[in-house]
Amino acid sequence: MSKIVYPTLDLFIYNLIEQSGKIEVKINEVYENYWSNLPERLQQKDFSTEINHEDTQRLDFNGQIHYGVDGSYSRIMFDDTTCLRYSCSLEKEVDISQIPSTIKELKDFADLPNTNKLPDNLSSGQLSPHGYLGKTWMISGWIVPDNSQIPTHQTAEDIASRIYKSLIGKQHQHQQKGEFLGATVWEMWSSDTPKTSSLTNRRWEGIEKDSHVIIIFYPDKQTFAQAAQYCNSWRYLFYCRHKIIWAYEQGRELKARLAKQLKQNLIDTDNTTLLKKGLGELKKDLQTNSKVLSSYIQNINLLPIQQNTVAVNLDNYEKQRQDYFPTEKFLAEFGQIAKNKYQVQLEKDYLSLNPGLAILENVTSTIRGMVEIEQAQRDRNFNNTVAIAGVGLATSQLASAVIIAQKPPQQCTQKCPHFFLTEAFALSFVAGLFASFLAWIIFTLFGRIFALFGRIFALFGRK
Repeated sequence: MSKIVYPTLDLFIYNLIEQSGKIEVKINEVYENYWSNLPERLQQKDFSTEINHEDTQRLDFNGQIHYGVDGSYSRIMFDDTTCLRYSCSLEKEVDISQIPSTIKELKDFADLPNTNKLPDNLSSGQLSPHGYLGKTWMISGWIVPDNSQIPTHQTAEDIASRIYKSLIGKQHQHQQKGEFLGATVWEMWSSDTPKTSSLTNRRWEGIEKDSHVIIIFYPDKQTFAQAAQYCNSWRYLFYCRHKIIWAYEQGRELKARLAKQLKQNLIDTDNTTLLKKGLGELKKDLQTNSKVLSSYIQNINLLPIQQNTVAVNLDNYEKQRQDYFPTEKFLAEFGQIAKNKYQVQLEKDYLSLNPGLAILENVTSTIRGMVEIEQAQRDRNFNNTVAIAGVGLATSQLASAVIIAQKPPQQCTQKCPHFFLTEAFALSFVAGLFASFLAWIIFTLFGRIFALFGRIFALFGRK
């Protein structure tokens, strides 16, 4: 049976590192504490550790599990993202059928950041719920063939599938086969898109962040040693890949959120619903739509940011690929997907959602205009009431004065009646009521006409 010499597991983990906010400060503290305490934790497991002289952000270790193992932990910043790399190799030959369990053992040995103190349930190596880009597993070694057996494509694919399942815990959904330095490359991943989606969508939509696996077994020791020189190139290439996918998925989530906001909160101004609402209801609608409009503006302005993130990292991905992996077609395919699918889709999303901003602005302006008119109408009603009362009071006083002048009251020979029982008071009171009634008819009739025209103008004149 063929054997794999020096089986090696490399893990690349990518997290955004922010510099502000209480949660971000806590995340940074967890990460820094993890890194500073890592040598001590490895030494407690009887591993010797040493800071690499050429790279102070790399911690080398070696020791024993069942056989000798050696490896390293290293970290580096790419723009706003930190990459933690864990590498571990077993110093022995392993039957190829035992490689899945061997790789699983190397995986379980990894000492990754502990985020149990944070409020969210995070996977290993994940520092935050929203700033986690993902991880890539790379399995390598060199193969010693068994000349008594003829290796087949099916045997190699089966071994790769078993390795994937031992790492991820389930079978992969998608794969690509390629070549690198004369060795066969198996790239595998999974996605959470529905099975009813098209084949392209199932492969490149909803890619699970922890599911990316690269498996390469080199033909000899010299090629394996040569491949070790490409580790940093792989690390940056994987960073660009994860950043592109993360930005695209963020954009798609924004699109769904904006569409939901528009659908749930948009008030139909093509009917008479608003005309039937009172001032209180209109004010409530205005407050609601103002909040929705503010949130919509904030979210839709994030879409161009994600578009730019995809564009910048795609450019970096292509430069890295052309410099170090110019003939690897399976890597070129992802670049084409990012260019022809991710970028195009985000542009379409922005163009389709941007008109919703104008609609929400128009609705909010319409309601604000109606609130102003209703408020003005209430103020006018109050002024009319005061005016009607003033007309009635003035008319009553005038009528009382005229009546008394024309028919002066006789002096009382006995006890005088109360003033409200006098003829002058009764006649002036009736005159005041009649004048108030006439004023009320005039103000009400013309006021309603003006209010109706005003609301119609606010509803249709702003479109």
